[in-house]
Amino acid sequence: MTQLEKLAEKVEELYTAQNPAADEWIDWAYPNHVLVVATLAEKIAKAQQANVEFAVAGALLHDIADAVMARENPDHEAESLRIATTLLQETCFSPEDTEFIIKEIITPHSCREISPTTLEGKVMATADGAAHFVTDFYPVFCWRHYGPEDNYQVFRDWVTKKIEKDFTKKLFFEDIKQEIRPRYEAVKLLFAN
Repeated sequence: MTQLEKLAEKVEELYTAQNPAADEWIDWAYPNHVLVVATLAEKIAKAQQANVEFAVAGALLHDIADAVMARENPDHEAESLRIATTLLQETCFSPEDTEFIIKEIITPHSCREISPTTLEGKVMATADGAAHFVTDFYPVFCWRHYGPEDNYQVFRDWVTKKIEKDFTKKLFFEDIKQEIRPRYEAVKLLFAN
């Protein structure tokens, strides 16, 4: 078994452990987001001649704290990085590889304060952004998970900004951007006035 296969096994165990403190949408998020991002990361990494193992490892781990706490917890990001580091070490990733995956792939994947600068980081951010368009992430997951107390107008304003950010800031490769564009246009229409 490769270290990536061992990592995937540990990630699955954590997501399916039925932790009572886990994010309430964990049953949706693992198969419909985490695994979709990992599949897309593998495809994009191969096409871009990036390190597939690193890109997929980052994809599997990018939201890992969801398995043990709610997304709204202020410690969520720090806990994700802590768990990711532990799992990478437990599955025999070298200290250098662990540091690269944490700092260059997972940390900048949201493209908020910082954006990825490495090829593998751009692959992971692209896979994450693309996954939002190829699943029911915006109309179902975002509304129920991030919707502000059922105030649709506030939510619509928020999700419209998120859709734009995901398309314009997270999709680093033109071929993926063109592949996703019809879905992006459709999702924008869904939330239009």
